[in-house]
Amino acid sequence: MPLIRFTKLNRELLRNLPSDMQAELIIFEDVIPDGIMASLYVNDPFYKKERSKFLEPRDDIREKMYRARGRREELSENDPVYDPVSARINIKTDEMVQFVKDYPQYKQLIESIIFRDENHNVVKVVPIDEYLKEH
Repeated sequence: MPLIRFTKLNRELLRNLPSDMQAELIIFEDVIPDGIMASLYVNDPFYKKERSKFLEPRDDIREKMYRARGRREELSENDPVYDPVSARINIKTDEMVQFVKDYPQYKQLIESIIFRDENHNVVKVVPIDEYLKEH
C-alpha cells in the first residue's frame, strides 16, 4: 500500500497565534481546513468563540464547509487504493496543502508533511516549503 500523508502543524504557533493573524483568521471569508480549525479551537478559546460568532450568520461559508466534508467522505469511501480512514487522512492533508497554496500567508501554520507506512512507521518527513516545491 502507498504511504499515508500526515500534516504536522506548527503547534507552537497555533498555541501563540499573533494577534494580527488571529484577527484575520476569525473573519476569514473562506473555509479553513478542519485540521487547522480544530487545532485553533483547542488552543485558543477566544478564537473559537469569535470564529463561531462570525460563522453563525454566514450560511455561505458554512455551506462550503459542509460540502467539503461531504466531498471528503465520498472520495474516501470510493478511493481505489486506500482504506477509508487512510484516504480521509490523505484528503485532509491535501486540503491543508491547498489552503496554504491558496493563502501563502498561512504557510507557517504547517511545519511538514509526514509520510507513514501501513504500520504507522515514519518513512520520511518533508518540510512544508520543500513539499510545496514538489507538489
